[in-house]
Amino acid sequence: MPKFDPNYSHLANAKMNILVIYFCCVILLTIQLSHSASPSPSPSRSIISIPLYHKKMLNSTYIASRGIQHPQMETTSDIYPLNDAYAIFLWIGTPVQVVFVMIDIGSPISWSQCDLCNNCYPMQRPPFNTRASSTFRELGCYTDTCLIPMMREVFGNCTGWTCRYNVKYGTKDESHSFGAMVTDTLNFEHSNTEIKNFIIGCGDSYDGPFRTQFSGVLGLGRGPLSVQSQLNAKAFSICPVSQGSENPSSLEFYDTPPEMNQHGVVGDNSSIMVPLSENSGYPFYYFLQFVGISINGFMLDIQSRVWGYGLNYDGGVIIDIGTVLTYLPSDAYSVFRSEMLRTNHNLTVKQGYEGLEFCYKDDSSNVFPTIELYFQNGDIAGKNFVSYKLNKKQLLFTPEEGTVCLSFAEGKSSALTVIGSNQLQGTLLAYDLVNEILVLTFNKC
Repeated sequence: MPKFDPNYSHLANAKMNILVIYFCCVILLTIQLSHSASPSPSPSRSIISIPLYHKKMLNSTYIASRGIQHPQMETTSDIYPLNDAYAIFLWIGTPVQVVFVMIDIGSPISWSQCDLCNNCYPMQRPPFNTRASSTFRELGCYTDTCLIPMMREVFGNCTGWTCRYNVKYGTKDESHSFGAMVTDTLNFEHSNTEIKNFIIGCGDSYDGPFRTQFSGVLGLGRGPLSVQSQLNAKAFSICPVSQGSENPSSLEFYDTPPEMNQHGVVGDNSSIMVPLSENSGYPFYYFLQFVGISINGFMLDIQSRVWGYGLNYDGGVIIDIGTVLTYLPSDAYSVFRSEMLRTNHNLTVKQGYEGLEFCYKDDSSNVFPTIELYFQNGDIAGKNFVSYKLNKKQLLFTPEEGTVCLSFAEGKSSALTVIGSNQLQGTLLAYDLVNEILVLTFNKC
């Protein structure tokens, strides 16, 4: 049986080498010093906009031939290959050094591996040279940063001179990055604007798997040291580009929350609003208030505690764009599996992969089931529930040519439900940090 790595940690060293997605980043930092008076509300203003590209956009000549323009963007970066992840370049230090960091919606801090790293994973790029930056400063144990109560899990009990971090990744803490908390000047690619005293981790040790092409992580999780918190952003959005897309998607930060009506974003009836919640067991994740899953209109009989309700603090539903598949905890997957076995007898079944049970011949004659994800409605004036219907691209994952598999798998090592990027293709995810709402807008990448 072909091997398929079922580890869904967003920092695990994924074995899905069939799916290779390429992206690039273009960074904009716009600062407006004043606003003219206006009788109508202002739309959300983008602080930073980072377009992300699929592999079809690799060739800059191709981009020019398509006439793709970004009127508000100051500069465009080169385009670089990535493996099933989203990443950006950061310019850090004085003079600047370039680091390549993977985007992680669940990480409380950003970090990059630094020089004098005795136990780090091998990288394709050199580590950050701390001695070469005149603006580099280590943070001490008794600085305000190191004493933030919410960050005690990350910083521990500081006993030496330097504030040390230990950030864990994976639902079972499969990977750890260790290092010192520091400040340095942050520049965005080809921009004249800089952020002084940006707080970032300087990694000097790493335990567990990690992708060698990345220098570290761009942290977009909850907490005061995430990128959006340090930018004082009121919202951010990211759009996982569809496979085969010829248009870029983007990561953006906003200084005001998005304006919404009962359909989500103003003027757009293709959006749904989902309340976000917190879980003390995972303080840096954005949890979605989930209701259930239906197959061909039949709601699966899965107890609400599986989705994190009641006293099940180990359960809950999150989004992880660094994970391709959607993983259901065993209690939910067993019900999902039973219903699929009952309904898939008209499909041309192929041998499955380890971790991918429901695989079929990629044949146009196959009629796949209709699967919908149901969430609580974040609009108090609307219905109680809203649905997210998976299209064919979102429903199916292609491990090899001629074979497609349902993009669901069993998460045997965790009680969390993790919605992966395959089921989010083409959907704009806007995190309203003021109102604790996630707005999903279909076909917006």
